[in-house]
Order: sequence, then C-alpha cells, then structure tokens
Amino acid sequence: MKDYKKPLFIMTDSVSEGVYMASGDSTCWTASARSVQDWNGSHNVFEVAAEHSRDVQHIYTAVTIEITFTGVVTEAYSENGWNCVVAGNTVTVTRENHGNGYGSGDRTTFKVWAKSTDEAATKALQCSGCRPRCHSAVNVQGGF
Repeated sequence: MKDYKKPLFIMTDSVSEGVYMASGDSTCWTASARSVQDWNGSHNVFEVAAEHSRDVQHIYTAVTIEITFTGVVTEAYSENGWNCVVAGNTVTVTRENHGNGYGSGDRTTFKVWAKSTDEAATKALQCSGCRPRCHSAVNVQGGF
C-alpha cells in the first residue's frame, strides 16, 4: 500500500453481515504501457493495458494510472476524453466508470498520445513505469 486512506466506518442496524473496511490499496490493478507508434506527425502513441485482479472483488468508481516516461512530456491526451494531467515526466490518466464497476477481472486498453520538447525527444520517449490506483466506493449494502 503506497497511499494510506483512512478507513470509512459505516454502522447499519439493518445489516447483519460482518465488518467491511478498506484503505485504498492499489494492488488490485496492474498496468503497463508500450509505444505503438513513435511518431504520428506530432506525438508518440502509447497503448496502455490495465487489469483488475480476479482475486479482489469490490466496487470502484474509477482507476487512475500514473505513467512515467524517460523524458519530459510537454503535452498528452488520451482517447475517450478521459482526464489526462501532465507533470514533468509523468502523465496521469483517470478512467471514470459510468456506474459502479465491480472490480473482478475488469480489463481496459486505451491509447495515450505524448509529446516532448521536439520531434527527436518525442520519438525517444519510452514508458519506464505505470502505477495504477483504484478508487473504491461503498456499495448499496455498505460493503466494498
């Protein structure tokens, strides 16, 4: 667990099941990115693949993937209009779910277009790491 989140405590008299606690552990997702087109006339195109563990079952509203590159990124965008934030050599993409996703084996593949300071630097960009983070949420029964 890299980011501690204070557990949410819900007390419901009408539910007799056990105690449900969650702390935002990001280990339920794995992600990777690779260049699929190093120059499209302006950007290096990366394909990002992410998968939610089948061993972890919970409700989530979004997944955020922080992609680290080998060079500075000056501009980036992703398909589907997902939120994409650039900061130095990282691009952070958030995939929002339209409804509560039940995270067991969920898979997603999408593209991110990244641009550096010039054509040579853009072509040289490589992904040096992906760090996913799950946004878990309470379901209607009070569990995660």
